[in-house]
Amino acid sequence: MSEEEKEGETVRSIVVLDPDAESRNRAEDLEDDLEVPVIAMDSMDFDSESSEEVLSATAFIISWDLGIRSGVDIVEEIRRHATLAELPVIVAMEEPVRSLVKCAMQNGADSVCVKPYDGEEIREKLAAITAEAEAA
Repeated sequence: MSEEEKEGETVRSIVVLDPDAESRNRAEDLEDDLEVPVIAMDSMDFDSESSEEVLSATAFIISWDLGIRSGVDIVEEIRRHATLAELPVIVAMEEPVRSLVKCAMQNGADSVCVKPYDGEEIREKLAAITAEAEAA
């Protein structure tokens, strides 16, 4: 079975943007839980025009607080990109309060997850996003 066909999901790779090296390491450990490659990078390495890792991703998890960049800026960049615009985007927050969740969703996020990353939560969020897209 190909990665595309696992459990009926179409997610083949996930790019995680997080400013914290330890958090990026934990995100890469999600590969076993999610059964897909996870590429964790600092937001300063995010390049939607020439990064092969970014351009071949089929889902994104973006930390809300990226240090010198805002997670919402990255979400908006993805939504404006010709080939990335329709991909699932989950924003990760340590404390997802209503106003921040609303802001993330209004600016293009499909869902919000809690940090530290939890493989089961992310799997459920991606499945819900995929199901909603297929129903539309």
